[in-house]
Amino acid sequence: MAQTIPPALEQELQKFDTMRRNYETLQAMLQTMQSELSETRATLDELKKQPDDVTTYKTVGQVMFRIDKAKVVEELTDREKTLEMRIASTTRQIQTLAEKLKELQDKLQVELSKHNLRLQ
Repeated sequence: MAQTIPPALEQELQKFDTMRRNYETLQAMLQTMQSELSETRATLDELKKQPDDVTTYKTVGQVMFRIDKAKVVEELTDREKTLEMRIASTTRQIQTLAEKLKELQDKLQVELSKHNLRLQ
């Protein structure tokens, strides 16, 4: 005998699934930004070790351009700051979403137990 889930509970389950997918997407974005930040910092560290008059190139697509070292350092420093802000913001979003997911999961488990079902 198959049990039917009330429509309101079905909507809550769909909401939970959507929130869980959003959480996973944010986690992936955070990892990507952290990797980019690490790479940016490593590049900056290497550039700062070089003399100011060193010939520096920047790749844009398949073309390399000669560029002033100070300009590259400025661009990378700006990118570093932007990434740090985005990482902080995304981390806050993940924390908030994790709290909401936990609350909804607890609520759903109670409701599902009333129908002798379990959340997986």
